[in-house]
Amino acid sequence: MDVLHTGHWLGKSISFLPKDTLNILGKYFSIQESGHDVSILSEREIEFCFFYYDPIQTQSLLITSIKMCQNLDKKLILIHDDKIDTNFLDLDVILDSYNIQNSNIESWIETLSKNIHYLFSRHQEVIHLHRNKKHFEENKISKDLAEILRYIDSHISETIREEDIADYCHYSVTYFSRLFHQSIGMSFRDYLTSKRISLAKHLLVSERDSKIASIAYQCGYKDVSYFSRIFKKKTGITPASFRQIH
Repeated sequence: MDVLHTGHWLGKSISFLPKDTLNILGKYFSIQESGHDVSILSEREIEFCFFYYDPIQTQSLLITSIKMCQNLDKKLILIHDDKIDTNFLDLDVILDSYNIQNSNIESWIETLSKNIHYLFSRHQEVIHLHRNKKHFEENKISKDLAEILRYIDSHISETIREEDIADYCHYSVTYFSRLFHQSIGMSFRDYLTSKRISLAKHLLVSERDSKIASIAYQCGYKDVSYFSRIFKKKTGITPASFRQIH
């Protein structure tokens, strides 16, 4: 019996996949596109993400995703064509990869699904706890970072200042800022904005009766006009327009 997993998708849109490939992928994975929102990698329940690589559009995005996976002990499944630096394929965070020029997609997807079921299903919880404990013992920075990202998730509607987080970690703001950027691949402010806009997009669709102001407050924005400007800057459209077309 096929096991249907949730497959979060970063990078180039699945709409660019060949139709047959997309149909076979859908037999084993329920795909949820996240575009360039790499902040989903910080969500505790997400163990892996698909990444559709394009050398022109997603090179820097892939590097950021790799950095986050390395620091948060997550995995990427890399979808690509022949135009890729093979050094990417050899990284430990790459769980598996597939060249869309190949013709054995169904065999690969089936094997991948079975491997993911083995690696990430509940009966492997003890293995994961041991792995995470070992990882955190070897890298205290990763442990601090995971706690910081969880804090952001649980306090997203509140005022979150970089200097307060740095103080909590007993770091100077300058050191914390540099550490965060090196670990995540983007600044603290950009990451926080990315998380808030991602939440706003979800709420705009799932809570259609809520006013834009209410959604802005839930995402940590007290000024609705400012929220609308940031949302449009990041997505290209206003919150109201986003809700209309989704």
